[in-house]
Amino acid sequence: MWMTKVSIQNPVFATMVMVALCVLGLFSYAKLGVEQMPDISLPGASVDVRYPGASPEAVERELAKPLEEAINTIAGVDKIQSRSFEGRVQASVEFSLN
Repeated sequence: MWMTKVSIQNPVFATMVMVALCVLGLFSYAKLGVEQMPDISLPGASVDVRYPGASPEAVERELAKPLEEAINTIAGVDKIQSRSFEGRVQASVEFSLN
């Protein structure tokens, strides 16, 4: 209630306080450190399994699919990505941050 009374009795004072708050806000905003591309490390893992002499189709069928199914049973898995090559499979897993 006293702020209203002071603002009505001294409109210049109220205006100057508002201008000062705006200037301080702009100054603080300019000093705020924000990176466009911050370095963050997502929780994850990478798996590389070798199967010498196997075709990419065999690697996918015999290694990649069972590996993805086994990884999918882990709690908190957000994303699984696997790539099958001749003689090996690469799988990467990302976990949720919460």
